[in-house]
Amino acid sequence: MVDRRNFISLAGLGGGGILLNAFAGKLTASSSVMDSASHMEGATKDLYRKIQSMPVDDSHCHPLTFKDAQTTPDEFVERFALSAFPISLYFPNGVYDQWKSGDAETRRRLDKQYKISDKRNEMLFHAKETVFMKYFVKSLAQFLNCEPNLGAVIHARNKRGRNYTKYLRSLFKDANIGNAMLDMGYREGLNEANLNKFKKAIAPTKGRHILRVDTILKDMMTKDISFDEIEAKMVADIKDGLDSMGNLGAKSYGMKSYLLPRLGLFKPLYDRSVAKKSWRNFINAMKNGSLPSMHGGNRDENWAIREDALRYLHSLALEMCMERDMPMQFHAGDGEPPRGILRNQDPFDMEEMIRFDKDGLIRTPKIILIHAGYPNIGKAAWISHLYTNCYFEISLATPLIHQGMLRMYLEAMEVVPLTKILFGSDAYHLPEFYWLAAKWGRIFLSQALGVYVDAKILTEDEAITAAKQILFQNNRRVYNI
Repeated sequence: MVDRRNFISLAGLGGGGILLNAFAGKLTASSSVMDSASHMEGATKDLYRKIQSMPVDDSHCHPLTFKDAQTTPDEFVERFALSAFPISLYFPNGVYDQWKSGDAETRRRLDKQYKISDKRNEMLFHAKETVFMKYFVKSLAQFLNCEPNLGAVIHARNKRGRNYTKYLRSLFKDANIGNAMLDMGYREGLNEANLNKFKKAIAPTKGRHILRVDTILKDMMTKDISFDEIEAKMVADIKDGLDSMGNLGAKSYGMKSYLLPRLGLFKPLYDRSVAKKSWRNFINAMKNGSLPSMHGGNRDENWAIREDALRYLHSLALEMCMERDMPMQFHAGDGEPPRGILRNQDPFDMEEMIRFDKDGLIRTPKIILIHAGYPNIGKAAWISHLYTNCYFEISLATPLIHQGMLRMYLEAMEVVPLTKILFGSDAYHLPEFYWLAAKWGRIFLSQALGVYVDAKILTEDEAITAAKQILFQNNRRVYNI
């Protein structure tokens, strides 16, 4: 048996260990063949043969529109790359949409004023040159049976996209996704009818709704209403979403909060008078024009003005989840500036919400830290180890860090109970995001479990059990499916 200190040295957690370096030699070979174990070695080979056919539950993802049925290489990369995701926020409100939909003269005029083409071209130039994108293109080319270059992939994809429903279904079937936990906070304006169109297209995958507290508050945050009104309306909307069919015509299985990247240190607040004063200050600043921008200048100032009101309202939302034994997801890693403030995404800043102390009692609601805390994987893993009610979820890091997924799995499994690791993608915009996360996720999970089996730390049966827990069983238990 390898002891813990030697295993850390061998596996290279936090550095370049002997064992991880040895496995690096077979990363390329085993991962380049999406559906074959023929190039894998050791325990990984036998594990992958069994793991590749397991279903996955996507614990955090988003519903998709049908507007990407036909695309171009540039549009495809823009829709996929996190660096290009918030490009509209680099310009005054609405300007980028005018540029995208405008004629040649409109584009020339806006380019002269805002240099939109220059900024966009720079983003896309770099996004295309990531190892991730090159690896992704090769993987997708195998599925589409075409040449492994971006132009050929998009051409083949557009042919399949003429029947986009059929194409969606083929991706989800090949990925074998059982449940998709759909965060309704980002859905690109999908109404109930178009949401149902997406859910029908991905069947037999079950699309299950997650209610976003930020979305409930968003519209009310632009209105001159009293604190009594916003509190009552939020509570009513949450009850409708959690207890009935108020989340776009379906029941909800939990909630999501995006507040950590805006506030940083995140503590519950139960004092209504403090929250009410914060709300009054926010409304006054909005009315007299002194409210700082959310996306430019000193971004912290905007959120500091309304911080206590938001802490109180999010604490109420978490209370409501806890009463129903439902989890709340908290964004705690990755992020897409300038929406979120990167320095505010430390998983340790969630400790007080995880504890949720009140009246001398640590109440431990179900908290899911999504995105593996990336790049602070160790912090997210450690706080999930220490607090029994805190779960470690891997979306967005899966699939974006590709080869780093092996390190992520090893670092998480070093301390996080296998019953608390949740698979996810954070898929948005493009269905290939779902597919890629599921396919790569199984490959790198097989390799990580293979490390433990080859080191005699896990038996093969224990590794198979762990794979089932991580890929789908944990999700079904925590969400009461």
